[in-house]
Amino acid sequence: MYNQKFLFHALYVPCALCWGALPANAAVRVGNYSRSYAEAYNQLNQQRAQNNAPVAAPQVTAAATGGAVVNNAPGVTELPIRVANAKLAAAIARGDKDAAVGIRDLESCAKIYPDGEFAWDRPTVGEKVGGGQTCVATVEIRGYQMGAYGEDVVLARANLSAGDVVKCNISEFPESAYTAEVANVIFPADNEPTTSDVIRVMNDEQKKNAGIKIAAGAVIGGLAGNITGKNDIGSDSIIGTSKGKMNNTAIGALSGAALMAGNAYTGKIAGDTILSTGVNAAAGAAVGNMVATGDSVLRIEDCTVNGEKTTCLWGVITLNTPLTTLETGQQRAFYNIATGATVVCDANLENCNNKMDLVSIKLDKYDDMEKAATEDFQAVRIDPSAQYTYKDNKITAGYSGDASGLWTPIASAGVSDRMVPAMIPGVKDKTFGFKRTDWTKWRTDHPDAQIVGRSGRGESYSLADQIDGKSYNLMDFNPLRVDADDGSLIDFNNKARMKGTLTGAGVGAGLGALTGYQGAQNDVEQRWLSAVREYKDSLQKIYCATGKRFLGYYNDAVIIPNAVE
Repeated sequence: MYNQKFLFHALYVPCALCWGALPANAAVRVGNYSRSYAEAYNQLNQQRAQNNAPVAAPQVTAAATGGAVVNNAPGVTELPIRVANAKLAAAIARGDKDAAVGIRDLESCAKIYPDGEFAWDRPTVGEKVGGGQTCVATVEIRGYQMGAYGEDVVLARANLSAGDVVKCNISEFPESAYTAEVANVIFPADNEPTTSDVIRVMNDEQKKNAGIKIAAGAVIGGLAGNITGKNDIGSDSIIGTSKGKMNNTAIGALSGAALMAGNAYTGKIAGDTILSTGVNAAAGAAVGNMVATGDSVLRIEDCTVNGEKTTCLWGVITLNTPLTTLETGQQRAFYNIATGATVVCDANLENCNNKMDLVSIKLDKYDDMEKAATEDFQAVRIDPSAQYTYKDNKITAGYSGDASGLWTPIASAGVSDRMVPAMIPGVKDKTFGFKRTDWTKWRTDHPDAQIVGRSGRGESYSLADQIDGKSYNLMDFNPLRVDADDGSLIDFNNKARMKGTLTGAGVGAGLGALTGYQGAQNDVEQRWLSAVREYKDSLQKIYCATGKRFLGYYNDAVIIPNAVE
C-alpha cells in the first residue's frame, strides 16, 4: 500500500488509526490524525479567501538574482520574476539582444498565475527535473496552522516547470527541498486505508492485551467451573473445595483462558466469532439447563465398598407386610398408571381408602412394575377388561375418561413398614444418565447383585440377610431418582437436564458464531469508515501552494500550465 521512503517515528499527535511507512533515511513521519469536517470546511474557505486576495508582483532583489542588483541601477528595467542566473538577469535587465531570454518570456511566465511565485530557474521536481533553466513555479508544501503561533509553515520547497505536473506528496520532493519543520509533522499515507489495513491494525490491538484477557478469562472460567462443579456427598455449598468442584475449577480456568487466547491470537473477526460462540454456548447451556424437561435418571454416585472404589446406585429397601386380604378376596386394590397412586376397597369395590402406602406391587397384567413403567403400561391400555374408573370412593369397571386417571387391579402388594437407605455397587452411569429402562435390564442381568447399607454421606456398610426379621431382594430395592426439576435454578450436575443443557449450548453456539462474525464485520466496517474519514481529513491539513495560489491538498496533482505569449 505504501510507497513512502521515510522513517516512521513515534507519533506526536494522537491518532485513532495510524498507517506505518517503510523505513528509510529521512526524518519524515507518516500517519493520520483526524480533524472534523466542519473545521476542515472552514479552513478551506479561509484559505481560498486568502489565495484570492490581490498581491503585488514580486520585486527582484539581489538575493533573487544571485547578487546582481538589476532593479535599482539607472536605465535598468525591473524584471517581472526572479532569474536565478545573475549574469542572465543583468543581460535581460539591460535589454541585451544577445540574451537567450527576454523580458517578454519573463512576463509570460509571471502571467501564468498572477498571485503565484514564479522564477526563471532549473526545475527540481516533476518530469523535467534536472533540465535547463526555464519558467518554473516555486511550489511549497505547507502545513496549515502548524506554526508555534498558529501560522502556516513551509515543509518543503521546490521548482516545478511550467507545463509540468507533480503530486503534492512529500515523497515527490527531494530531501534537499525539506525545511527543518518537516521533522515535526506527521504526513498522511499515500492511499486511504482499506478494510485489510483496518483488520491488520485491529488484530494488533487485540493481541496487545492478550495476557490480561487470558488471565481474566482464567479467573472467570475457574469461578464458573467451581460453581457448577459437583459437591462432595452431604455438602451443598455453591463454592467449595470438593474434588469435583476443584476439577471443574481447573477445567473452567483452562477453558476460559483458552477461549480468551483464541479471541486474542486469531485476530479480530475469527477472535470475536470464537468468543461470541463460547460465551453464547455457555449462556445457551445455562438457559437449556434451567428449562430442561424430560425423563428422570437414577442417582449414581462414587462409593467405596469393601475397600474398593466403584460407583453405586442409590435407593432404599422397603420393608413391608404383605396385604394378605387381597389373596383371600376380602379386599381389592387398584393402581393408577398415570400417577402411581393406590387405593384399597372392600370386596364390593366400595369404601375405598386411597391413603394406604402400598409397596412391592404386582399388577394383574404385570409382575414387574419396572417393566410396566418401561412399556408405559401398554398391556393395560389395550385391554378394556383391565381398565377401571375411581370416583366417589368407588371403583367401577371400564374407563370413562375421568380426570382422575386410568386404574388397574393389583394382584399383590405390601404395606410399608419402614425404608432402609441402601445402594447397589457396580452400577455404572451413562453419558445421558442411567434411566429406569436401564435399571430394569440391569436388574434382570444381575439377579444376584449385592445390596449394601448406605449412610447419609454415602458410606457403605454390610446389611444382614434379614432386617427386622424380614427378607428382601432386588424387587424390594427402589432406586432414588433425579428429576429435571430437582436442584437449584442452574444445576449442571443434574443429568436429567443434560439433553436440554447440550441442546441449549448447541443453539447458543450457532447463534453466537453468527452474531460474533456479523458483529466483528460491523466493527471493521465502522472502523474503516472512521479511518477513511480521518485519512481524508488529514489530507486537508497539508497543502501545496505557489505564492498565494492554492494548488491542492496533500496527494492532489499540482499542475502548472504552459506560459503563453
